[in-house]
Amino acid sequence: MCSVDDLTEGFVRVEKENLEVTDDVSIIELLGKKVKVTRGEYTNIKVTTPEDIDVAEAILRDRA
Repeated sequence: MCSVDDLTEGFVRVEKENLEVTDDVSIIELLGKKVKVTRGEYTNIKVTTPEDIDVAEAILRDRA
């Protein structure tokens, strides 16, 4: 299982070696560690644009 220490080590290595990664998973893979895919929910979204905030707000309203 990935730990905070693993992520810290990975972020240090990425910065030190000026590596390009896309996300935390790619950092863990860079360290040669296994990644486990688990079933999730479609409503577990990543907020990266202003439009995503609208979607997140709609999801939260629906849950209330």
